[in-house]
Amino acid sequence: MDWIAKNDEMRMKVLFTFSGLPHYLIVLLNRLVSYHGINVNVVIPKNRGISLGEGIKLGDVEDEYLFSVFQLEEYRGKFNKPYFMNLHALITQVSPDIMVMGWPYILNYSLDFSSRRVIRRNNISLVFREIPFMVAPKNQATKYYRKYPILNENLEIDNPGGLLFYPWAFGLNQMRKIYYKLADATLIYASHGFKIHESFGISRDRIFLTYNSPDTDKIAKTRIMLEEKGLALTKPGKILHLGRLVKWKRVDLLIDAVSQLHEIHGNIELSIIGSGPEEENLKRMARIRLPEGAVKFHGAIYDSEELAKEIISSAIYVLGGMGGLSINEVMAYGLPVICSRCDGTERDLISDGQSGLFFKEGDPVDLASKIEILLSDPNKSRAMGKNAFSVIEDKINLETVTQRYANCFEFLMLEKESTKGS
Repeated sequence: MDWIAKNDEMRMKVLFTFSGLPHYLIVLLNRLVSYHGINVNVVIPKNRGISLGEGIKLGDVEDEYLFSVFQLEEYRGKFNKPYFMNLHALITQVSPDIMVMGWPYILNYSLDFSSRRVIRRNNISLVFREIPFMVAPKNQATKYYRKYPILNENLEIDNPGGLLFYPWAFGLNQMRKIYYKLADATLIYASHGFKIHESFGISRDRIFLTYNSPDTDKIAKTRIMLEEKGLALTKPGKILHLGRLVKWKRVDLLIDAVSQLHEIHGNIELSIIGSGPEEENLKRMARIRLPEGAVKFHGAIYDSEELAKEIISSAIYVLGGMGGLSINEVMAYGLPVICSRCDGTERDLISDGQSGLFFKEGDPVDLASKIEILLSDPNKSRAMGKNAFSVIEDKINLETVTQRYANCFEFLMLEKESTKGS
């Protein structure tokens, strides 16, 4: 199909800003084009995005894009946050009906009066897309960041300490007042975002809860194929970690918990999929704490069938620290999940005691006790896995997430039409 020709007939044009295009975003954007008839355009950095975490896998060159991609030079603007050079010129060139912008670009956009003029002059609706994670409600920054400081992937505190903390918290709160006010609507990944966005004066009907999703269509096909081949066999004692090996994933916590259980459960096996700067430290810890062969490091696995085999053969998925989308992925294969505070999406995905278990953040003893519950009762573990699968099948999947994006865009387009007619 000639998607370029088809784009001319589409009902609306949307311009997204992203720091990169991981595979799950490519699939979502393609679906907005092919299922919802939206003319999708994307601006990304010419080089790897400054704000991308280390080891994040981006889409491959062979991925088929049904949307237009523009690349602009990225630089560090105000507050040392990345922004696009000459963004206003690209907005003028693309002339979208709707522009979707996320953190951190929204921060410098609020001070980019050239781009703001273009958007206002051309009646372009601005949508702010936010996870939201580590975001304080209005006028609560000081209290919030004292309790939950901003951490980077090395578990280092990013917000300033001492007396500088107070003007920093005040300034951040003031900037958020500005950029939330600029948004015509917002997209949030997790339901706790309603409270945050409403505190900044955004009305509920302009806040669209999208959730987030991997390619659940592809996962479903892979799962069925493996089941038909008779390869979907679960090892009762196998525990899975899936994700980059960075400090804030807390894989060390997981190794600690497994080491506490090894004498009780001789068949326990920890399968670690992922790569990153902490890999050698974690391998060293595993050698010290556990017998040889009890922990297997597979590295990053990008082949979907190979990855699926590792997931399906696992009994439990454990996320020791921060993360999010990996929870969706393993739930789509029917695994129960054990986690603590991740990125906020876990509270929408997991019902404690139904589709998984929550443990006390940073506590390896409590984590071990939660793993023990499921290892000791395989029937309970399987029942939770089935409930986890139902959450993905019925509520949070590629189809429902894409539809929620489309709902937001339709709302704004109808608003434009009603304004024209009045």
